[in-house]
Amino acid sequence: MVIEKPLDQLFFDSKLGKYEIVKLAIEWIKVRKSDEDYRKLSQQQLLDKAVRDVLTGEATYEKIADIEKKKSVKEEKQENHGK
Repeated sequence: MVIEKPLDQLFFDSKLGKYEIVKLAIEWIKVRKSDEDYRKLSQQQLLDKAVRDVLTGEATYEKIADIEKKKSVKEEKQENHGK
């Protein structure tokens, strides 16, 4: 059984500044918003999940870049297939 730390404890333990956390959470939402586990969430739940993902290290700039690259390749393949 995994026990999640409270969000305020994650903030306290984080090495990131509060503005960096918000910026990264917004970028994370942008790349993950079409994923099944994000689509079904309310705005409040989405923000909570994104911030928690940032604070736990699930969301990083490197992972965002990787997701964007994969989506770009997928879109390019779809465009080429349609021609």
